[in-house]
Amino acid sequence: PGNMLLLGLFVGFGLAILLEYLVEITSRELPFLSKSPACPACNENMGMSSKLPVIGYALTLGRCPHCGQKQSLTLTLVEFLLISFSVWSFTTLEISMAFQMSLLCMGLLGVTVVDLKKWIIPNYFVLIILIVSLIPIISGVGNLVNALSGLGVAAIVSLFLVIPQRLGSGDKTLAWGDVKLCLVVGLWLGWVLAIYVFFVASLLASLFWIITGVFKGFSIQRRLQFGPFVALSTMLFGIGQAVDPHFITHLLTFRF
Repeated sequence: PGNMLLLGLFVGFGLAILLEYLVEITSRELPFLSKSPACPACNENMGMSSKLPVIGYALTLGRCPHCGQKQSLTLTLVEFLLISFSVWSFTTLEISMAFQMSLLCMGLLGVTVVDLKKWIIPNYFVLIILIVSLIPIISGVGNLVNALSGLGVAAIVSLFLVIPQRLGSGDKTLAWGDVKLCLVVGLWLGWVLAIYVFFVASLLASLFWIITGVFKGFSIQRRLQFGPFVALSTMLFGIGQAVDPHFITHLLTFRF
């Protein structure tokens, strides 16, 4: 248990560093192989200590050491969540599954943060989720037919994302990130869990739209990001599948 705890911390910190880097270069539209992103206010390098997940925020008191600009706490909280989840995974699941779930968590958290901030779903994070989706198939553990069936379910859901937007007057490129996310999630989950995930994600998104409509108005032109809801649903059902080998059977029979 002690070794698994340390391994979970090591993997969690490594993935958190990668997550922060990808979020920063995507948010600021920097090339993939950029140097460590500097302070967005003064463009000075904040030093290596500031790049340590969670710890870096505490060491710098959440401020740039050069200009004193307050740094966002959101990404630090996301890093803490990722590290905590990684520790839980490695102390609870089989090591291969723990690594896959930690990697998946990083990809879904990256999708959520960037989509909420920039209204885009970066290919970096879609690729990470795709890698997790392919691992069971390549290793022979997963069912290829089930994976392709899940891909089919995601393709049908994608039509409901793309068609209304193509017929509307807004930015017609916005839905493609959601489509790519849905496809890789469907490939990983298979058709049964894909149906549950997309249904729950749509339900949560609709409820959120109604609740926020009380304050912002119920205009049909008001949009919201769908990616974070898909990410949340994927993690919930993904954890269930990882913890319980008979999770799908329990879902279909409503016996938990």
